[in-house]
Order: sequence, then C-alpha cells, then structure tokens
Amino acid sequence: MRKRRLSLFLNHKLQQSKLSTLMVTCFIAFNLLLVSIIVWLAYQSFSAVTFTEISKARLALLNESTRRGFDFITGVTGTAYSLASNRELSSLLETKGTGRLTQIHQRREVSKILDHTVVVSEGITSVELYTDAFNGVTVTMADRIYPVDTIAGDSWFAALEHADAAWVPLRENESGQSLIGYAQRIFDSRGGTVAYVLIRLSRADIVRRFADMPMVLDGQVLLVDTAGNVVMQMGDDNLEVNSGEDSSSIHGASEIFLSINVSANAAAAGESEPVVDRAWIQEHVEHGQDGFEVVSGKPGGAQLVLYSRPAMLQWRLVQTIPVHTLLSPVRQAGWQVLGIAVLGLLFSAVLAYLFVWRIVRPLRQLIKRMRQLEKGDFNTRIQLSFTEEYAHLAYGFNHMASQLTELMEQVKEESRAKREAQTGLLEAQIKPHFLYNTLDMIHWRALDYEAKDISRMIVQLSKLLRIGLSGGRLFIRVRDELEHARCYVSIQSERLPFSIDYQEQIDPRVRGCYIPKIILQPFIENAVMHGHPKEGKLRIQVDIREMDGIDPPSKITICIKDNGQGLPEGWKLEETTGIGIRNVHQRIQLYCGTGYGVDICAGELGGVEVTITLPRIETEEQLNLWLGGENE
Repeated sequence: MRKRRLSLFLNHKLQQSKLSTLMVTCFIAFNLLLVSIIVWLAYQSFSAVTFTEISKARLALLNESTRRGFDFITGVTGTAYSLASNRELSSLLETKGTGRLTQIHQRREVSKILDHTVVVSEGITSVELYTDAFNGVTVTMADRIYPVDTIAGDSWFAALEHADAAWVPLRENESGQSLIGYAQRIFDSRGGTVAYVLIRLSRADIVRRFADMPMVLDGQVLLVDTAGNVVMQMGDDNLEVNSGEDSSSIHGASEIFLSINVSANAAAAGESEPVVDRAWIQEHVEHGQDGFEVVSGKPGGAQLVLYSRPAMLQWRLVQTIPVHTLLSPVRQAGWQVLGIAVLGLLFSAVLAYLFVWRIVRPLRQLIKRMRQLEKGDFNTRIQLSFTEEYAHLAYGFNHMASQLTELMEQVKEESRAKREAQTGLLEAQIKPHFLYNTLDMIHWRALDYEAKDISRMIVQLSKLLRIGLSGGRLFIRVRDELEHARCYVSIQSERLPFSIDYQEQIDPRVRGCYIPKIILQPFIENAVMHGHPKEGKLRIQVDIREMDGIDPPSKITICIKDNGQGLPEGWKLEETTGIGIRNVHQRIQLYCGTGYGVDICAGELGGVEVTITLPRIETEEQLNLWLGGENE
C-alpha cells in the first residue's frame, strides 16, 4: 500500500512538472552520479599509487638513514677494542708490587689516555674505566676511573661473564640524560680480567645521527636489535631509555647486545607505546629484508610500518607513520579535485539549463499558439525551428491552422449559399403558389363584383409582395412581418366562404426587433386552408411577447392559435410533408441555431397552437453578428 501511494505521488508530481525542469534535474543527477564515481575511482587509484610510491620513497630513505646512522657503531666498537688492546694501558693497570706514588702516577696516565680517547672519538659522551688496580690510592682530583664494585650490582654486568663485550643499558648520569653504552673487558698478560672499559653514548648522540634526514623522524622510529627487541624509541617526543627487563643476543662469538622491553616502561611512565612490538616484528619482518605494511586497529587509525634492512650489526630501524598524516597532501589534492568537479558540475548545470531552454522554447511557442488557436485566432502561425523535429511540428501546426481557416471560410460560404438557396427556394415555392391563387381569385371576383373590390385586393397583394421580397433581406422587423400577415388575411377574407376573425396581442418592446421574414403567413395559411371551423367563423390570434433570461439571453415567443379542426392523430413536425411549416422551422434553426424553432401542438380549446421561439435582435449590429455579416 505504501509503495502504491508513493508511486501515485511520484506520478502526480511528474505530471505537474515541466519538461525543462525534468530534463535539467535528470541531467544534473546523471552528471552528479557520473562525476562522483569518476572522482571516487580517480581518488582511490591516485591514493593507492601515491601511497605505494611514498612508502617506497620513505623505505629507501629509512634504509639510507640506517646505513648512515649505524656507521658510528664501527667507531665505538673500534675505540673499545683499541683501548682493550693498548699495551701501555695494560701495563699501567698492573700495579701489583708497586708503591703508592707509582700507582698515583699510573692512574694519572690512565686518565690521560681516557681523556684523549674522548677527545679524538666523535659521538662519545664519556669513556669510563672500572678496575680494582687503584683501590689503595686516594683520589685527589676527579677522573673516570672507578672500582669494579661500582658496576657489580648492575643487571647487565653479569652478561659480561659470558662475553668479552656487550651493548648495555645504563642508568641516568648526573646530567639526567638517559644513556646507552658499550662495555669491553681488558685482559692482563696472564689472560685475567684487569679492568672494564665502558663507553657511554647519550640518546641525543644517536638521534643526532639521523638529524640530517628529518623525514625519518616523522611519526615513531624504533631501534630494533637482532632478536626484534626495541632498544630505543624515537619520535613522538619520547626519548626515554629503557630500564626494565634485559635480554641478550649474540653476534659472532664475542659480542652480546643487551636490550630492554620499551613498552612496559613507556606504559608505566604514561608515555606513548610503540605501534608494533617484538612479537609483531618477529612475525612480519623477514630476516635481512626491508619492506612496509599497513597496520590497522591501532589508536590513532591505520599506521604505515616501514622496516629497513639490517645494519652491519643486524640492527635495524622500524618507523611507524599514521596513514592520515602520510596522505594529508593527497587528501588536500582530492579536495581540490572535488572542488574543481563541483565547479564543473555547476557550470555544466548552467549550460544544461541554457541548452534545455533552447530545446523547450519551440514547444512553449507551440503551446502558446495552440491556446490562441483554441480561442479562435486562426491566423496564428509558428516560425520554423532550427531542428528537424521542431520544424516538422511547426510545419504541421501551420498547415493545420491554414486548413482550419480554409475550412471555416468554406463552411461559411457553403452555409451562406445554402441559406440563400433555401430562402430562394422557399420564396419560389410560396410566392408563386399564393400569387396564382390570388390572381385566380381576382379573376373570379372581377366577374362577380365591381372593379372597386378588385382594386382593393390588388393593393393588398402589392403590399404582400413588397414585404415578402424586402429587397432580398433575410430578416425584417416584427411590425413589417405583422403587416405582411394582415395583407394575407385581408386577401383571404375576400375569397373564402367564411369570415376570419384575426386578432393580435403584441408586446410594444418587440415591434422594432428583427425576425426572419415570412414566418407567420405559412401557419395562417394552414389555418385558413385546413382549419374548416365548425362555427362557420375562423378565429386566428397572434401573440408576440418577450421572455427575459440570463442564460440563454432574452427571447421572443410568437404564439399562433386557431379554432380549426386541429391536428391529425399521430401528426409530427419531423414527418410533415408540408413545405411551408418545414421550411420555416429549418430557416429559423439555420439562421438562429438549434436552440430556436417551431413547436406545434393541439390547442387547449381545440384547433392548433403554434409556438415560435426566436432570439431578440434589436440592432443591425446584432443582426450582423447572428448572420456573420451576410445581411450587410
């Protein structure tokens, strides 16, 4: 039911809509759909291609940063190895059996070697030496030589029992900087451990290695060791060193690299956690290969994860960048393209409206001309259009209007000729018939009476003929038609064996009105010729009145009554063979319309009652309108 109502509503609205509105709406809807699909497909394709190319470029940049950034590791390990293999340093650390002054001198020389190493080595925060060789010497000035007990309690110290060197996480120093270090054991001539050298590196030193490529530091950058442990997290304003659990990975036979779990400490400190963890790295990152992958379902939306090829120590960089940040220029370009598409759509809508208006304009002109044609303006025409279809429509309309004009003129001429022919035929039928009878009567009266009566009859006959002809006019005034009827009655009274009582009751307002001529005489003649009154005296009464009205307008009613024998049983006007009655009825309907005519019925007191209904025509202008100018 609801679908049916909706369908009826849409059909109703479509029927009330204009063709131009429907065409423009359909064009805009089609263009909007087409532009939306094209823009969406283009944006998706462009975004995919751009995203892939940007990801490849970022990956290449990350590989280059990995290569450059980890060049310093070679220098750090080389510095530690040079100190461990320095014979002078080894001999200075052998203090057994030497005096106190000698040990002080040896300690100062060792301190000089450490200071010199810091000076000549780039990117090293400090070089510290942990040994028990100088425990018996009092320190008179600050240096970087400490007892082994100082580091014996650190969690990473035990790892050195199984390796000669290791990367280790360190506690914060006095400056508050979080450090990472490289520890190396120093052996004496007998192969025993005489000292531990610790080279400290701050995170700022490591991050500075990537400062020449600022794009690398977008988002979050993780320093990952061989086992996939996150050693360091950079980016997102997070430069904290891990200090939780430790784990080790061995490279070759002599180096152990300690790392810590970053995410646990970062969460405890309220800082941002890495997007990917050790499990993800071990699962997705292939050994010795680089690549990128999109990770969804993370806080902040989808993330692009790039992992570089391992450096010479099998460490690598893992970078995570929010996809929305990476594609922000693409989205901006997409909005620009969408804006251009909208402007193009608006421009096309304007062009469509102008084009549709150009197409619909001939149709509107055709509708306008058709309405003029409906109002009776048969001279209206349409100019030929610039298109073939509209040209055919315009030609057809103009041809139809021309044919209608010709047909109207033809019907008008035929109607005029028909009425004139019928009038002429009626006059030719009525006048000779009456004229012959009258002349015959005059002949017999001339034999029976003196010439004075004949003269009077001839006068009446002349009046009768003059009014009947009326100079060829079809309508005469009521007073003239009454005079014509009186002449006829006067003449007939002279020849009939019975007397005629003729009476008139005429409304003075209608005496000057126009009516068709010779419409009373045929009915009076029928009463005279066929009435045969029983009383021996024929009574004929003529009443003419005006009937007021609005729709239809005022009418004239003529009522003719007699006291004759009446109508035969079953008599009908349509079946009568009488020429006069049928002619009068046809002329009235021909001149005045089917709403007027003759009605014949039996009188209430016997005889026949004839009712003639005519329009009220007072002036020549009204008469010309009724006759279409034929009576001019």
